[in-house]
Amino acid sequence: MEKRFQVLVTFVILIALVTSLYVFTDWFSKVTGYFTGDSEKAKLAECLQEKNTEFYDSLMCPDCEKQKAEFGDAIEKIKIIDCGREGEKCPNIKSTPAWYINKEIYYGFQNITQLDTLSECNLLS
Repeated sequence: MEKRFQVLVTFVILIALVTSLYVFTDWFSKVTGYFTGDSEKAKLAECLQEKNTEFYDSLMCPDCEKQKAEFGDAIEKIKIIDCGREGEKCPNIKSTPAWYINKEIYYGFQNITQLDTLSECNLLS
């Protein structure tokens, strides 16, 4: 009986340690964004959204797909204008992909670091 009690106590202590470690890492990640919190791409997408940035896209544009893939799921936070379907919203756009950031238009694929610099979000520096 005593052996079973020791095993049970050890098991309960182990469960308590694992649970407290989980709670601590979850809290830590939410505070710092380090483990499972927002990625740098998500934070940049939110900053671009706050700055009313627009991404001009078109259907047959391989660089547009590459640009969207660069953000992953975070692309949903960015305003995307499809110049193929919404051509009237793209009167000054000469080619896609294009970014409208801080009243300037930038053409071609932009990596995350370039977008951070162009938008003056300064999240990656």
